[in-house]
Amino acid sequence: MLEILKLIRLRTIAFTAFTMYAMRFFVVQPVLEKAGFALQMPESNFSLLVIAVCCLVSAAYVINDYFDTKADRISGNRPVIVGKTISRRAAIILHSILNVVAVGIAYYLAREAHHAEIVFLFLIISLVLWFYSSRIKKRFIWGNIVVAILAGLIPLTVITFEIPLLSDVYSDVVLKTHVSFAYVFYWTVCFSYFLFINMLIYEINKDIYSINGDRADGIVTLPVKFGIPATRKVIIGLITIAITSLILFLLFGFTRTLIVWIYFVVALIIPYLFYGYAVLKNDKMKFQLRMIRLIMVLCIGVSVFCKLCE
Repeated sequence: MLEILKLIRLRTIAFTAFTMYAMRFFVVQPVLEKAGFALQMPESNFSLLVIAVCCLVSAAYVINDYFDTKADRISGNRPVIVGKTISRRAAIILHSILNVVAVGIAYYLAREAHHAEIVFLFLIISLVLWFYSSRIKKRFIWGNIVVAILAGLIPLTVITFEIPLLSDVYSDVVLKTHVSFAYVFYWTVCFSYFLFINMLIYEINKDIYSINGDRADGIVTLPVKFGIPATRKVIIGLITIAITSLILFLLFGFTRTLIVWIYFVVALIIPYLFYGYAVLKNDKMKFQLRMIRLIMVLCIGVSVFCKLCE
């Protein structure tokens, strides 16, 4: 059982659930309430949605480890589970079960929302994750970008069902007042953007320490193609983009409350600077990856912090 939890990355699953609940209760709900609207997706259905997304994420890790056994064995950065403590056949079965559960739940929720077409989004993501692990990740930079995009979609799944339900319930109000739910989409996209940037940084940083395994397995990553020094410069460039985006977000799109500014500086900008310094100074891999994971949590934590400060 412990090996299965390691395989599906329990820590990442917890972060996925945290992200989705934070988006629902600390971003989507407050924005809707300010406009005089209310959440329409029942709590039980939203919990099922979280389970479905977590199943997709877990399935992605299982199939990725299935195809990555050779690279992981050579790089030695993480323990090899598939083919060692869990058979390759068992891994494929687990991957299939997780995908079936995810798509099955999505189908149920789509029918409940009277928008059955939404289930195809889950089917497409499931297929993309398979092709990512088997083919896409070996292509230069595309693997990193695909993972970052899929991570960025996690906050958006919260409104995938919510906005159609809102449009159905408040259709008369929307027609009469010409209001829209664009602000809900706008705020959610902002969080998706930062999750995309952070995940892209994380994946590129991780590639530095799996360069030997990736090279042996024919995976063309930034470090494999351009070398580690150039890759570190790319990471610093992405950190600069992230910090610049945070500053612009504060200046033009966010509250100007002093306490929120302090949070942005102390909990986000300073950690980014420390992380960039760690990358340049070639600090230990675990420290670097833990730093960027912490920054991901703190970026989502902005929503919780702002709600608590109201």
